[in-house]
Amino acid sequence: MFCALGASLLAMGRPRHVRHGQALALGVLLLALLTLAGYVFRDTFLYQLLPGKGTSILTTMALILLSAAVLALRPAEGIMVALAGPDPGAWIARRLLLSALTMPVLLGAAVGILLRVGAIDVGAAIAFLVWGMVVLFTAVVWRFALMLYRIEVARRQAELERQAALESLREADANKDDFVALLAHELRNPLAPIRAASELLRMPHASDPVQLRRTADIIGRQAAHIAHLIDDLLDLSRVRRGLISLQKVPLDLHTAVCDAVEQLKPLIARRRHSMQLALGDARPQVLGDHKRLVQVVANLIGNAAKYTPEGGAIRVEMRSGPGSVEVSVADDGIGIDGALLPQVFDSFMQGTRTAGRAEGGLGLGLALVRHMVELHGGRVEARSAGLGQGSTFTVTLPRSV
Repeated sequence: MFCALGASLLAMGRPRHVRHGQALALGVLLLALLTLAGYVFRDTFLYQLLPGKGTSILTTMALILLSAAVLALRPAEGIMVALAGPDPGAWIARRLLLSALTMPVLLGAAVGILLRVGAIDVGAAIAFLVWGMVVLFTAVVWRFALMLYRIEVARRQAELERQAALESLREADANKDDFVALLAHELRNPLAPIRAASELLRMPHASDPVQLRRTADIIGRQAAHIAHLIDDLLDLSRVRRGLISLQKVPLDLHTAVCDAVEQLKPLIARRRHSMQLALGDARPQVLGDHKRLVQVVANLIGNAAKYTPEGGAIRVEMRSGPGSVEVSVADDGIGIDGALLPQVFDSFMQGTRTAGRAEGGLGLGLALVRHMVELHGGRVEARSAGLGQGSTFTVTLPRSV
């Protein structure tokens, strides 16, 4: 047995023979365990058959420890990988092996004790041993089959989650590409008039006051458009990182809506839209940030103006209830496709560009509206009967009084 252990040690030093060395060490371990069992159960017949006959208890324990140490030398190679690996199969194999080693020993010890005290005869002992092993191993196999089932269910769930995460990453990557292209387009549009204006300033008649004023208007309008794009990007980034803090105070929502309408009047006039206001006589109070609420309503009106062909109609209405107040912005523009409606408040989401839509944008306005309204404890909804039938956006905020 010592020679076998020495041979197994030599084999462990060669990668191609690790499996053979482990098999030798495992054989020595089993023989040593049988020798120990011969001492424990005083089984003279078994003891006489063993090659380790005459081995003392101390030598037997030394052989057990040495063979176990040899098996532990390379746990991630050879036959030991089935037990020492990190995968679920190795985890279950370790527990199955422990059960296979301990249950027969404990059951045999119990039968031996019953025989010594005369509680059962030999026939009953054999039947008890056989059926006890059947019951115990059936229970163990059943238990580990259930464990394998749970592991497989968890694996399938993890695979589904991985696939969903992969699809989400692919979609995010596609959205990123679309956003980069859209950002380049939106920044390039105002740069062209600014470049043309700079060329006009170099011309000989650049000192003409009318021409100078017209050129300054072009530059100012396009610079404001670029600044608006950058502000939207910064606002969305701050909202997502939780860096926007609202200065909530009791305020008159009627005033905020009027300020937003006043802010969008130039765009409405440029697009030749008709604006209808139905704000009522009530002056509902809400707890919020005046600047941000003006931004919410202005984004909704601006969105309606962009997606409504020239000469269209926009209606801003405010309705006050017992515990909440609603502000709705309706238009008779291009409408929203039913498939797009659930995603209309997502970042970088835009409807199809049409010839009637002269104003650009990054598709951030409605995403900002949703985040700002949620920060105020409210909600925003979008409704549309379909393409070409207009759309309505409704903001609902809790009243403070």
